Amino acid sequence: MMLQDFLATLAASAEDSPGIDMSAIFAPFFWGFFVSIFLGGITIVQAYMYFPHPTDKTSVQVLAASMLILDLISSALVAQSLYYYLIPHFGSTAPLRTITPELSAECLISGILTFTSQMYFVHQIHSVKRTGFLAWTILVGLTLFAIITFVGGIGCVATMYVFAYGVLADRSKDFAIFFGIAKGFGAVTDIMATIAMCTYLSNAKTGFSTHTDNLIKGLIQYIIERGAVVTLIQTLLLITFFAAPNNLYWLAFHINVTKLYANTFFCMLNARKNLWKKHAPKNESTLSSSGIDIHSSRFEASARSYALSSLHREEPEMPTITKSVVIAEV
Repeated sequence: MMLQDFLATLAASAEDSPGIDMSAIFAPFFWGFFVSIFLGGITIVQAYMYFPHPTDKTSVQVLAASMLILDLISSALVAQSLYYYLIPHFGSTAPLRTITPELSAECLISGILTFTSQMYFVHQIHSVKRTGFLAWTILVGLTLFAIITFVGGIGCVATMYVFAYGVLADRSKDFAIFFGIAKGFGAVTDIMATIAMCTYLSNAKTGFSTHTDNLIKGLIQYIIERGAVVTLIQTLLLITFFAAPNNLYWLAFHINVTKLYANTFFCMLNARKNLWKKHAPKNESTLSSSGIDIHSSRFEASARSYALSSLHREEPEMPTITKSVVIAEV
């Protein structure tokens, strides 16, 4: 009876009022969440393909599991916030004056995942190129930018909790500054890391085997695609945040950043096997006569890309120089 009474009341009120069009306010939030559900589903499928028989080190498996769990928690927090704005307060814009604690917590999760994946990518670059002044300068620069990105993200979360009224409807200056620092330095860090890794891998080409060089080209392609997608979303997030301060367009991109980090991470973990099967079997017989050895013990899955250890020169008993490309699943 309560449901029937409620529907009767709605029908009576509908005759007097055509309703309120909330699409200009909530459409970006709703469709951003809609897209995030698809990205979350892709992440779950990728995780299902990876976890049954993982061959990586325990630390990488723990990182992968944490990425999946935080991604699911992020979806739940965004769903709860959307529910709060649209269901209990249907037809009212008053709740938009404050940000929900769930969205603030989701922003914290996004910052943690961004910092973790960026620092792990720095570690992978270190494993590829760890010598030389320029290499260390790049590593220190990337680490510094990643820390600044994380500090900016923590600043955003702090202002969300302290100045909950200054995020959505009436944006505070402090929140805008911290947000710009976090997303701006985050995009710069992703661009620098992608360029550095691709440069080092390009210099790692042996020149002895087409198959080996094709394998490295495959790695570079995956790294560029991953970096391009994440950087594009970070850039669009920045543009919409500052170009349209009175709209929630930026929120649609924000709630998908976490999904992209998790999605590309698992995608690249699973793509390693395809690259290895495509190139490695031909390499083993071809490269043995060229002095190039491909092993399967030191290819680490990265949160952001593949890890290709640096080319190193060995001093064998014969007076020749042997280059070794070490590519493996750990």
